[in-house]
Amino acid sequence: MDRPKRSAAPWLFGIAVLLTLLAPVIFLGVWVGAGTVEGFGVALLAAIADLVAAAIAAITATVLAVRRGVTRIRTVVHGHPQGRVGRMAEHEAARWRLARRRFSELQAEYAAFEADRHAVAARPALADVTVPATARFVQALGDAEFLVTDEEPAGPRRAEFAAAVDRAVEAWENAQRVAEGLAQARREHAGVRDDTRAVDPAPPRVHHTVAPGAPATGERPAAPSGSEYAQAADAVRRAAARGARDLRDRLRA
Repeated sequence: MDRPKRSAAPWLFGIAVLLTLLAPVIFLGVWVGAGTVEGFGVALLAAIADLVAAAIAAITATVLAVRRGVTRIRTVVHGHPQGRVGRMAEHEAARWRLARRRFSELQAEYAAFEADRHAVAARPALADVTVPATARFVQALGDAEFLVTDEEPAGPRRAEFAAAVDRAVEAWENAQRVAEGLAQARREHAGVRDDTRAVDPAPPRVHHTVAPGAPATGERPAAPSGSEYAQAADAVRRAAARGARDLRDRLRA
């Protein structure tokens, strides 16, 4: 962690006070050292120069102290030494780094889907640009790829890239939902068709070769009319055949 820089304002204030206190001493020292009346003017100029230096040090220290105070107030109020502008710039920089990472993850996920034959077969609509949701995703992905850069760009382009990544991620999620819904509908439709075939199987067709003089297919030789037992058996068979046809008709209905 970097240590905060110390301000030079306290040192400058100390120098200003010291020079102010030394002004009389400098005046007397120069005057006494000259030992003449003309030395009074020289001593006065030396004292004035000392006071001017003290004033410059005091003014500089005041400016530094005010700037440091403003920086502290900005840090407390806005959370950044440069105030709201600095905080927004820092936020945009962090947002760009996050968008760059999300875009890389999106590219990797889409590339993995295209390389997986089973995934494409399970959700073919996600690879079909004629599906509106997939077309919107491809367009959003292209917009983000146009704005991506290796280094962090300036403010406007940085914000545009972050917004483009947000749209691409949202379009990808929507395209996945649509593709999954279409795949689920296709599976349900296939299941209903299989169930229909299981409930109503097509009756097998049996081809018989009918010999000359033999009874037609489905007809049984008539029992002797003189046998009551044979007549009853034939009636039972006909009733069973009618019942089977009625049952099949009900199943078809």
